[in-house]
Amino acid sequence: MRVTAILLLLYTGLLFGCAGYPRYTGGLVERPAEVGERQVDFTTAEYVRLGLIVQSFLGKPYAGASPYDPGIDCSLFIREVFEKYGRIKLPRTAEEQFAAGTQVHRNLLRYGDLVFFRTVPGQVSHVGVYLGNDDFIHASSSRGVIISSLREEYWARSYAGARRVLDSPKG
Repeated sequence: MRVTAILLLLYTGLLFGCAGYPRYTGGLVERPAEVGERQVDFTTAEYVRLGLIVQSFLGKPYAGASPYDPGIDCSLFIREVFEKYGRIKLPRTAEEQFAAGTQVHRNLLRYGDLVFFRTVPGQVSHVGVYLGNDDFIHASSSRGVIISSLREEYWARSYAGARRVLDSPKG
């Protein structure tokens, strides 16, 4: 299932790879918007672009795994993905990110939503990006950036909720 999702994402990326993305055309460069500061319309091609950015992190080691590559933790992964995307500036910690965006019911999750977990009792301590089909990508402390399933017992048990920081795709 995960391999199929990745292959579908790669195929879609190739299909839309030559599509025009918003490009700098001169003038002032706009800073990324804070969540809730303004609404941004997202096209399907921009969602594909987000997918390629997310995928570029696959396999990156977790923070502190190597002295030569400082790695990444879950909330920094989320922050960097959305900053590279260039549209949204999120807070640094998973707990702070849990307060951002719009709350989403588990049955209404869609691609790009942030999914949160209580891996430490009493607090939101882990975050990932929902990919669809109950899969999400996140920075695992033991395996680096990987794709996991919300159906896995550990994640199902520690699921805390979800937030939407992206608008619906257009076209």
